Amino acid sequence: MSTQKSGEDDANAKSGTTYVLAIDLGGSGHKVALVADSGEVVASADTSIDTHIYPDGGAEQDAHAWWDKALSAAKQVIREAGVLPEDIVAVGCDTQWSLVVPVDENCTPLMNAIHWSDTRGGRYNRQITDGFPKIQGYGLSKLMRWIRLTGLVPTQAGADSLGHVLFIKNERPDIYAKTYKFLEPMDYLTARLTGRITATQKTMAPFIVVDNREWGSMEYSDTLLEMAGLDRDKFPEIIPNNGIAGTLQPSVAAELGLAPDTPVISGIGDSNVSLIGSGAVRDFEPIIYIGTTLYMTCHLPFKKTDLAHFMTSIPSPFPSRYYLLGEQGAGGKCIEFFLKNLVYPEDAFDTGIKPEDAYERFNAMASEAPAGSNGTIFMPWLNGSIVPEEVPQMRAGFINLSHNTTRCHMARAVFEGLAFNNRWTCGALEKFIGQPVKSFRFSGGGARSDLWSQIHADVLGVSIEQVDDPVNATVRGTAMLAFHTLGKMSLDDLSSRVKIKHTFEPDLSNKKMYDHMYAQYRQLFKRNRRIFKALNS
Repeated sequence: MSTQKSGEDDANAKSGTTYVLAIDLGGSGHKVALVADSGEVVASADTSIDTHIYPDGGAEQDAHAWWDKALSAAKQVIREAGVLPEDIVAVGCDTQWSLVVPVDENCTPLMNAIHWSDTRGGRYNRQITDGFPKIQGYGLSKLMRWIRLTGLVPTQAGADSLGHVLFIKNERPDIYAKTYKFLEPMDYLTARLTGRITATQKTMAPFIVVDNREWGSMEYSDTLLEMAGLDRDKFPEIIPNNGIAGTLQPSVAAELGLAPDTPVISGIGDSNVSLIGSGAVRDFEPIIYIGTTLYMTCHLPFKKTDLAHFMTSIPSPFPSRYYLLGEQGAGGKCIEFFLKNLVYPEDAFDTGIKPEDAYERFNAMASEAPAGSNGTIFMPWLNGSIVPEEVPQMRAGFINLSHNTTRCHMARAVFEGLAFNNRWTCGALEKFIGQPVKSFRFSGGGARSDLWSQIHADVLGVSIEQVDDPVNATVRGTAMLAFHTLGKMSLDDLSSRVKIKHTFEPDLSNKKMYDHMYAQYRQLFKRNRRIFKALNS
């Protein structure tokens, strides 16, 4: 576990300053932080979480470790921050989502959590959505019912919470029978903090059985539960999107050294809270976020679904407002894969332990290659493509390698390949929101790279606003949302708390080359999808 502290203890205990304990669980681990009402992260700690990959398409994480490591990191942050316990006014959790953990009445996990990349439920999703006539693999009447009620449809790959529950029901019937409630990670952590098992309309979206077309609905759809063959009592009580889940249960409060009446706000997904932590709280202010995953999103005043590009809008915590769900799949995970498997593998080619500055080295290597990577293109679909076109069988790879290709070219090609996917997604986003995009806020760990920021500006042809302190966007957003929920911050306050470090403008000298490379990128997807389907069906 690593810890960072900002400023001196006396600076952190300014008169009148209040704080929120923010717990973020991302794809590779936690970031737990204490965030001041100025938006400053005064102390933080990071942990790692392993994802167990199985040859049958399975992927799981240890939910016990989610809680144990979150609690340990929270204690460390509070201890080292040097602030008065009474100045910590709330706790909030944001997490990765489309994961499922089945729990008993005491919120004890009954098995590992099923990860968002797990595809073992795909066959069951396809069964419950089958029919004639078909549109994009779905029975038309069933497709329309799901979209009308949720704006979503069960994925063909099964990479959603509904597919995970169906997998458990069909292949782990003993676990299904014992399950008291199925939970998303943010609702699981919130329940462990409060002792009360709840969820919200926004956090239940990946289960695709809650009516989310009317903001604030707290009803499960009997129609969709029946179509899925699932029991209503297996799912948690729904509380308001912008509500408070409860207060710290006494045992947790005592362990953290906080007051038992400290409120815990309702949980939220990391893709939504990163918008807030990037200062993009107004409608049509888009961000690109690159952490473990890659997504493009913005707040919206309307609900809409674009099945062709696998985009939809789901409820946000702000009344009568939604946000775009534009999850593209692997983002920084592609860099992690490159480093782990090609540079620092634990095998007979052993090149040593991956150093602490591996990502800085990756960035430095990429900077040595010219724009366009000498024609090398990276296809980033490690776990299939999602947005802007769902093809679960697509896979990653480098194309057009030659004897002149070096790891510098390959590193830059990874940066460029993910930027190409963002350009493709941007076109779909502009159609979805009905207006052109002139700039993006760039956030997440990927936004620490000036090089990647410039590549995005060049590839997309728009301004890229690099968010200051981008790695803390999620914990900052969780804290700011808590202050807003408690009535301590307005929307204008949320926006003003986030600073832009630098704005990158497109280098027009690269336009012709990147236009050409992007066209080939699109052709690679189109021309190879049949091959990937044959290899990976």
